[in-house]
Amino acid sequence: MPASLTLKFTTPPRPPLPRHLLGAAARLFETPDSDHHADTKPFAVGPLVPSPGSANPEKTAHPGKAGKLDGSPTMTLWRLGWLGHGDPPPAWPPRTVRFGPCEQSVMGFDTDLWPFARLASAGPARRVRLRMLTPTFFSRNGRDLPLPEPVLIVRSLLARWNAHAPDTLTIDDSAARELVGSVFLDAVSGASEQVPVTEQIRQVGFVGEAELRLLKTASAAAAEVFGALMRFAAIAGVGAQTTHGFGAVDIRNRQIGK
Repeated sequence: MPASLTLKFTTPPRPPLPRHLLGAAARLFETPDSDHHADTKPFAVGPLVPSPGSANPEKTAHPGKAGKLDGSPTMTLWRLGWLGHGDPPPAWPPRTVRFGPCEQSVMGFDTDLWPFARLASAGPARRVRLRMLTPTFFSRNGRDLPLPEPVLIVRSLLARWNAHAPDTLTIDDSAARELVGSVFLDAVSGASEQVPVTEQIRQVGFVGEAELRLLKTASAAAAEVFGALMRFAAIAGVGAQTTHGFGAVDIRNRQIGK
């Protein structure tokens, strides 16, 4: 079942690259029987952030971003999302986590279970402010779009939801079409950021806040689906390469009935 998972460990000596984040998460969540090349994997990777009480608690380590956090905090929290069936996999919680050549001992963990039934009953929403914690982008027609495009946000969440939810809770085509046709971007603040993928390649994504709203004509059922998907976004991430640390989001606020 979906779950928001957190690990606590000593801050790595350098920010992990996206491939290191994927490798560390794959060791936690994948088994020899897993489809390592699946388009939709049952996990998402969030940012590394200083543990409360460490230096500069507002700083966030984006995947692979050059440089160190000011003040060199001693402890770090790493948030992950599990989307698969059943409880978190047997490897959870791990004793250590490895980012490339750097292995960190796990000092603490947290597990917050969010079954699909709980997400589906999260309540309706007609206005939601999403905070993109790590660079977010979408792959469209062979090109990358580093913008918080509302239709693409909703479609990426619909795809992940239906890929992992039980049959009784999947979102049908009619409900999906209404939601896609009703969502729009009401406000946005932020900027694009570049993240090193290799020594030669940089990935551009959007970091900031985006307020999504539904048209007044959207049905109550559409608002229910919207509310469920927005809560799901905090676990599943949005956009492309969420298993590499991109597209991690938080919900800043949710307004019901407006």
